[in-house]
Amino acid sequence: MSQFQNPAPEIAPLVTAKTVVKRGKYRHLVFCFFPLSVFVLVGLGIRGGGYWLSLPFLTWLIVVPLLDLVTGWQDTAHFDIEDFNRLEISLLNWNTRLYALCYVGLVIYLAKSISRFDGIETAFLIVSLSFCGGIAFSAAHELVHAKQRIDQVLQRVLTSFLCYPHYKLIHIRSHHVHTSTQDDENTAWFNETIYSYIARTIPGSAIRCWQMEAKYNRERSTPIFRNKMYWYAAGQLCVLAAMFLLAGWRGLLFYLAQTIGSHIVLESVNYIQHYGLMRPQREGEYEKNGPEHSWDTYHYFSSYLAFRVGHHSYHHIAVKPYYLLGTEPEAPKLPAGYFWTIPMVFLPPWWRSVINPRLKANPLPA
Repeated sequence: MSQFQNPAPEIAPLVTAKTVVKRGKYRHLVFCFFPLSVFVLVGLGIRGGGYWLSLPFLTWLIVVPLLDLVTGWQDTAHFDIEDFNRLEISLLNWNTRLYALCYVGLVIYLAKSISRFDGIETAFLIVSLSFCGGIAFSAAHELVHAKQRIDQVLQRVLTSFLCYPHYKLIHIRSHHVHTSTQDDENTAWFNETIYSYIARTIPGSAIRCWQMEAKYNRERSTPIFRNKMYWYAAGQLCVLAAMFLLAGWRGLLFYLAQTIGSHIVLESVNYIQHYGLMRPQREGEYEKNGPEHSWDTYHYFSSYLAFRVGHHSYHHIAVKPYYLLGTEPEAPKLPAGYFWTIPMVFLPPWWRSVINPRLKANPLPA
């Protein structure tokens, strides 16, 4: 018998669906911890000093997307909670918590020791920490949706440290309700540039949160000081004061610079996720949110590095932890992962030439 001939049915190996899931599960488990590798890269950069401090962001902007391109791997893993035991679930939940703690600790450490770095090294650190902060927002997003008390405490600490204490408010009570409509501050309109989007969404989100809280308290006849935005503002001032006391003016400026960079990364992702995918209105009501209203990207290494944030359409349809997200065939697909599409959006003609032909949903009416 030829060695290339199919084996007889009676001696064919038995491969069950459970076996396939089991093999895929352990690979999935390992790569779910990929975000923590950013701290290894930053540590290597700090140890080497000088141009070694460019290692982290060059790896994320060049090496990771090239791995996506060369391997062609797609993050199509989909598991149910029953596929994991209690220890595995605990480890996966602690993954986002550990990232949050490591990020806050790293920023505080670097802010306190920023005087040991020269101007170029500081610039490299700011760029690298901006991407770390962008991924920290992905961790915060997971913590916001989590139910355990420790997750809610950590998300308050992390979002306050990232100067976005109202993140949960705008995300849960506005974005998930009004996504892909004119009423959502975090949806990018058709042909809107990233620059006009950032100028609109940052103040607009704060104003929307203020209005939601004011309406909430007015309807319940509660005192004005119950407005959470007052407390968020007070807490933010406390964070800034603490950073100044810990690290002085130079450390505070470094902290603010990397925070601004983190917001740019966050808002770039927000801009991409729903760009131009507006829900049409029928008889005054928006159609139900579906997979066709979010851009997805399953490029393997980029996906796992950012807590699988590219599975965005599935997240809106079935709010589940990052390790349980699946794929949506009907969702429009980005041509690359976020680490290449983020730089792309800052060149609007290039972005439009690539993404506009892929649009299938109705753009925002003029």
